[in-house]
Amino acid sequence: MAAMTGTEEEVRAALAGRRESALLADPSVMAVARLLATRCRDAGIWVRTAVGTLDRFAREVAGGDLAGLLAAGREDASVAQRSLEEIALRHPGLAAGQLAALAFGPTLWWTAAGVAVAWRPVGSAAEPPGGTSHGPLDREPLERRPLPLPGTDPDVRMLLLALIGSGTTTYELLGVRVCDAGSVDAAGEVVPDLAAEPLALTYTPDDGGPRRLTFLSHDAHAALLARLAGRGPLGPEDPLLLPPETAVETAELADAWSAAAIDVSNDVNVALCRATGDFFREWGLPGARFAARDHSQVPLT
Repeated sequence: MAAMTGTEEEVRAALAGRRESALLADPSVMAVARLLATRCRDAGIWVRTAVGTLDRFAREVAGGDLAGLLAAGREDASVAQRSLEEIALRHPGLAAGQLAALAFGPTLWWTAAGVAVAWRPVGSAAEPPGGTSHGPLDREPLERRPLPLPGTDPDVRMLLLALIGSGTTTYELLGVRVCDAGSVDAAGEVVPDLAAEPLALTYTPDDGGPRRLTFLSHDAHAALLARLAGRGPLGPEDPLLLPPETAVETAELADAWSAAAIDVSNDVNVALCRATGDFFREWGLPGARFAARDHSQVPLT
């Protein structure tokens, strides 16, 4: 058996003990996982997300035959695009963000295999006139959707949403330019396209080193597009998330909101731990008040 490369070891470690790790025997799945492990910092979460959604895609759409579907897609690219749209057809009640999550791995899988697919929201072509078929969350105006904290400024909200799950720091995100956002090609390089779903970002780590890849959630992407609509035309080298004149102030506000949220979470955690401890101090350990009963004298009815 050939020795594994460092990247393959990282991929297998990320999926250790998971059922979907069996998919790594398929070279096309390993190619996706290796792309993420090579380009992303702390890539385990992205590998698990991609392979996990591919596992579901393999069962629900590919009929358990990813290799056969890939061969058909290479013969006819429309097969690949239809397979992504089938995710929406199989889950008509899901919100757009949920569908985007399910399409994450399959979209990367087709791309890494060299089959061109549209990096667009699945199911968007099937939306009925005047609305969407994916549930009430998609019909809710952006400004009325839940904020990370009540009363959050829209720019702060957008920045906080961009941070969630991206694995980046605030100042790494603030360094992302318009040309650094888009879809991903087979080599893991970003192709500028602000409408891409999922939206990939490439950024320079705070501690130096090669540029890294990350992805925005569906909600973060929607918030970003809403804020960009009010900024006017932007050049490829312009900062993506925030205009320079407000970036520092917004980042400081986001840090304050984040710290407040962490404090609240810590307080809740402490309260729950104390309540659990108080309960067991009063009632004893589980089973401490168990009293065995002699049932031999109980008459049968």
